[in-house]
Amino acid sequence: MPPEKAASDEISPPSPTELAPGFLVAAPALADPNFAGSLVLMAEHHPEGALGFVVNRPGSITVADVLQGIDGGLRALAEARGRGRAPVLVGGPVQPERLWILFRPGPHAPEEGAVTVGAGVALGGSRELLEALVRAESPGPFTLLLGYAGWAPLQLEREVAAGAWVPMRLHEDLVFEVPLEQRWESAVRRLGLDPSGFMVGGGGASA
Repeated sequence: MPPEKAASDEISPPSPTELAPGFLVAAPALADPNFAGSLVLMAEHHPEGALGFVVNRPGSITVADVLQGIDGGLRALAEARGRGRAPVLVGGPVQPERLWILFRPGPHAPEEGAVTVGAGVALGGSRELLEALVRAESPGPFTLLLGYAGWAPLQLEREVAAGAWVPMRLHEDLVFEVPLEQRWESAVRRLGLDPSGFMVGGGGASA
């Protein structure tokens, strides 16, 4: 199920729908290697398509690696504050070179160019935002991601109807606090399902 939607340079403020803001929890039967076992934060869902980010798949590079390509001084600062070793997540297969930032809104982060996804979660991608978060003494949690997941009009609705995904409301701690390797299982348990095996059919998910 290759994502088809391309993101523009500017993301638009999300309009609440049944799927965004929220999560998509991959069903065990979802075999696409880009999304198997994934937890996807849905940032946008509208008639033109949908935009989301896998939030439980670490990539092969770290925050320090990304910062080195931008400003060696920022890398040194991040490492001095213990943030350099954090993994950069694989947000999805579309535009894997594009950097995104998930962060908790606050006075430490400029709001220009960023949008609020849901309570306590915002999305941006500017260098100014990245520098502000790295330089702040107490920036709050933030996560860097490369790439995103996109869906063409009605594509996501068809995948949900086919049982590939279980929609779930937004939980901020699944973005910033629950360890990466536990996020999918934690989401499944919050749905009242057994991570060791459940099925999704036309009537919904069942253990």
